[in-house]
Amino acid sequence: MARNLLVFLALVLGLFCHVAVSDHMVQAPRYTVNLDISPEARWNDLLHHWNLTEYRARITKAIEQYVPAAAWDIIGDLVSTLDQYLPAPYAQEIQGIAKTVGLEVGQITALNILYDVSAFCTSIVAQDSNGTIWHARNLDYELGDILRNITVIVDFQVRGKTVYTTTSYAGHVGAFTGQKPHAFTVTINERDQGNIADNIMELLNALVLKKSAFVSFMLRDALANDATYQEALNRLITKEEIAPVYYTIAGIRPDEGAVITRDHAKALDVWMLDEPNGRWYLLETNYDHWEPPPKDDDRRDPGNKAMLAVGQDDINDKTLMKVLSVKPVLNGHTTYTTIMSAAQPDVFNTHTRFIDSNE
Repeated sequence: MARNLLVFLALVLGLFCHVAVSDHMVQAPRYTVNLDISPEARWNDLLHHWNLTEYRARITKAIEQYVPAAAWDIIGDLVSTLDQYLPAPYAQEIQGIAKTVGLEVGQITALNILYDVSAFCTSIVAQDSNGTIWHARNLDYELGDILRNITVIVDFQVRGKTVYTTTSYAGHVGAFTGQKPHAFTVTINERDQGNIADNIMELLNALVLKKSAFVSFMLRDALANDATYQEALNRLITKEEIAPVYYTIAGIRPDEGAVITRDHAKALDVWMLDEPNGRWYLLETNYDHWEPPPKDDDRRDPGNKAMLAVGQDDINDKTLMKVLSVKPVLNGHTTYTTIMSAAQPDVFNTHTRFIDSNE
């Protein structure tokens, strides 16, 4: 028995030591957004923690690099009556952020659009042998060099009490990673459907026609308004939205975990935990789970190998961090790693990942 244990440990250590990416982690700063004050003002304190001259330069660079010239006429039409196209409180928050940082409303609108169409990621929901549900994610962006420097944990509070928490980027009013304490956790992965410029134009045209909603606003709406895992699951399955995505959602009870594959109008597939039949975890990257991943972007197979090496008995926040540090699950585009468990809200934590340039 002791010899078998040593062999198992050697295999696990070998897996992580030989294929882990060289990087260093930095604890993401944590701030509070007070939902009791006006939407225009609630982001001000957070934003003033940055050098706003540097912030403006970084955001302008990102927008100029990725937002196509054809988009600006449409954005100009949108921002003149933004509250007609974006639901409250998002239009008002964008307007307040623009005023605080000294950028045009159109630029902050473009920034939020860019976030919604350009994320690559790995999300994992897992049930340990005690029935505890864990949720972890890496968020990857081509904008990594800019976004690592503005990654934040945000506690949204009402009357001094945290009602939900997200990991975000300063200036982004939606959410890609979030937790409703003692209820559910949820993440978004982009469903790879084309290049960034085409996706931006498709999103803008849908907004003009008022046909659907930002996916990151949908996630924040779920955190703000849904009291249970089941309520949030139903919202994310049924509500119409702009971009095809994967939602990974986890609850607080055994088998409360799912990956929802979405197109604009509806869910195409709901893949659920089924621990009694051996499906104790789900791992989603940016491709339909029933199809093989592309050879030039296969984070799924190394991630699955790492999860199986850990095993259900040993899943926790530390081993999930190790899984999300295996190459190429962790890669040069990874901006941050978040670990969370809705049943244990204090577990929620995010580290910014700075990857060795040679990796």
